[in-house]
Amino acid sequence: MRNIFFVVIIISLTIFSISCSNDFELTEIGPDVPVVYGIISAQDTATYIRVEKAFIDENIGGDILARDPANLYFEDINVKIRHIATGKEYNLNKVDGNLEGYKREEGAFASAPNYLYKIKRSTLNFIYKDEYKLIVSKNDGSVLTESSTKILTPLSDNNNDVEPKSSTSFNFGYNSDFRVTWFPDENAVIHDVILVINYTEILNGVATEKAATWKAAVNSADKLAGSTAYTFVTKGRSFYEFMAGELTPSGPNNPVTRIFKDISLKILSGGQPIKDFIKIGQANLGITSSGEIPVYTNMSNGARGLFSSKTEFLRLGMGINRTSLDSLRNGVITKKLNFQ
Repeated sequence: MRNIFFVVIIISLTIFSISCSNDFELTEIGPDVPVVYGIISAQDTATYIRVEKAFIDENIGGDILARDPANLYFEDINVKIRHIATGKEYNLNKVDGNLEGYKREEGAFASAPNYLYKIKRSTLNFIYKDEYKLIVSKNDGSVLTESSTKILTPLSDNNNDVEPKSSTSFNFGYNSDFRVTWFPDENAVIHDVILVINYTEILNGVATEKAATWKAAVNSADKLAGSTAYTFVTKGRSFYEFMAGELTPSGPNNPVTRIFKDISLKILSGGQPIKDFIKIGQANLGITSSGEIPVYTNMSNGARGLFSSKTEFLRLGMGINRTSLDSLRNGVITKKLNFQ
């Protein structure tokens, strides 16, 4: 008897180190169990929720079942979001994500169609700090599963939420601390700090605009003791080590000249369910573990999945101070990159 089902775990397009996946898990729960994924943000122009189902067959292998879209999607459900404060409900529309610019990766599961449930911000404009409930129900009104989350307030330069401030330049002293500090929404408990280094590369007289993305902190939860602030700290030399590892040195076979332009600072933040999901996903995987991977869910009625909130801070056009620029050009770690 094949009393296992295959279920896809589809994770955020933008948040943390979780990537879109068509990998499958083996589990021993019953058939037609909802598998839900939704990370919502007041900053997004549209919200997409993925709702799929577990499946089981005593005679047909899961690898075969997974290739049939009829086994992945419900045909008789409604997906809606309720604003808890007012009780107002908003129905989401079923769309094909492949036609919305969110193509599903090729893998163990059928890649087309790629059904998602969508609502535009013009229809549902989330209110910061308010609570919203995702409800998946059958056409007869019976609830299959539900979950609630609060909308995170974005970081803002207007409120001096992030240090260093926009008026300063980054300082990457080799043996000095490079520090980013931020004061997030109280419900934002896990963060990525990303620096995008923009530069011009000139090869054979042709100039090309390029960027190197440094994920300086991933899934960070380093809160300052006795404070509402979070911080990321590393030695300044880490910046040059990243650049040296990311870019190809200039040389006879690659005679490039590079010109530093600026740095974009991103801070991606997520709610407690995202933190719990990542923590559980990393648990029990060490050399002393049992090898059993726990499954996280914050959906009701035995459903599987994740419903939470996220937010993104983006600051463009940050510079680096003169000493750091000189180290990028002439320092022992990055001299061969030929920044001018």
